[in-house]
Amino acid sequence: MKKSKIMLALVLAIVFIILCVNVPTFSWFSRPHNQSGEQMVLSSDNHYKAYNGESVTISTMSSTTGRTGSYTTSVEDSEGLSGSGITTHNRKYFCTTISNTATGAVEQNVSLYANTLSIPTGASGGANGTLALGVNGPTRSYRDYSSLSTQTSLSTRDAMRIYFQKPKNTPPSGWTGTEFYICWNEDTNTGIESLNALGSNGTYYKMTYCGEKDNYYNYYADIPKTATHAFFACENWAEGKQQSDLTADNWKKRTQTLWNLGGDGQSQLQSKVYQLTSTVTNGNTQVHTPPYSVTGACINNYYNTIFVTTGSNFDATLSNTTNIPLRIGYTANYIGSLEYYSSDDSVFKIYNDSSNGHTKGVIYPQGAGEAKLYTKAVGSSYSDSQQVETTVKVTAANDYVFNDVPIVRNLKIPAGESVDVYWYVINNSETEALRYTIDSLYIGM
Repeated sequence: MKKSKIMLALVLAIVFIILCVNVPTFSWFSRPHNQSGEQMVLSSDNHYKAYNGESVTISTMSSTTGRTGSYTTSVEDSEGLSGSGITTHNRKYFCTTISNTATGAVEQNVSLYANTLSIPTGASGGANGTLALGVNGPTRSYRDYSSLSTQTSLSTRDAMRIYFQKPKNTPPSGWTGTEFYICWNEDTNTGIESLNALGSNGTYYKMTYCGEKDNYYNYYADIPKTATHAFFACENWAEGKQQSDLTADNWKKRTQTLWNLGGDGQSQLQSKVYQLTSTVTNGNTQVHTPPYSVTGACINNYYNTIFVTTGSNFDATLSNTTNIPLRIGYTANYIGSLEYYSSDDSVFKIYNDSSNGHTKGVIYPQGAGEAKLYTKAVGSSYSDSQQVETTVKVTAANDYVFNDVPIVRNLKIPAGESVDVYWYVINNSETEALRYTIDSLYIGM
């Protein structure tokens, strides 16, 4: 019995070694860059085959017109792939032939990539054009890379911050708890829906405590800008109850329904405060209407990404509407006062004052790399704040660099055959000539 177990273990070990050596997905050996990412595809006989990119070669020719028979210039290096002085709305054309020289019925499923695509920003050597890369055959695709390399990209928050106050000394009956909630409803495609008497579909959103002021406990919540009406409620005021179960005392633990939140809420310059009273009407505690305005803390438009080069600065203040335009229908990008912080001073520094030759909110690059910019809005009326994150990418050169740019993907090349890929670089600028570099082309999976 013991001998048979040993023999079985030896057989299994031999099978495993054969699999590891001969089947790519089991192999632990490292693969070269141009044969990475092997793909399993279903063949005509319903068996899976692995295509590994072996025996595939590429050659590229260029043309100035793209006409049939005009691809006569051999492209052998980066100089031939790159371009300078391409005038507005003109193209540089390429034909890359992908050949499968394998013998037998060995098909290959491959993709064609540009190793590195670099686009100068125009800060050095004059302005630059606008680059897009397209494919005409055998597939069709188009992508504008200059739009991806813009100096900034933006994010928005469609929320309004509203505040709720409860008296400290003589709280109204039923409001002795310390946690408070808000329920709201929004516009729908069918119009304004009635707010469920027990909450917005039974859901309560807890408000955040933000200190004591003027004999009041203060709370806030960020609710959608599309919210149309809402009410405040004390903790657990209707938990597990039906509307018919609520007595007059229970109803006192919620406010009357508030309307016109879009008008009462964030005005892009101020936030609104709803203050609880001791008056109960139709079973619900009232709030002072209209609400009063405060300088709260809210950011509605901010930078998602900023690209900057060493040797140049960037004004990241949200009040600089030249760099960060206002959203349509908004009069400011934030409420409150702003503070700025860098996650890594070795990549960039930013300051909260304008002393020692520095300007508040300006990014001062220190070295190539990537770090986070934290922009915080601080309200003057309460102790709350709101913080957003921005990715800051500092490069040493005035170029935007894209690695492993796909030209075509997943082309099936039969054994012994070739496929011609027709692709081009176009300058979409209305005024500036284009220059760019492509280091090389390669085949991947």
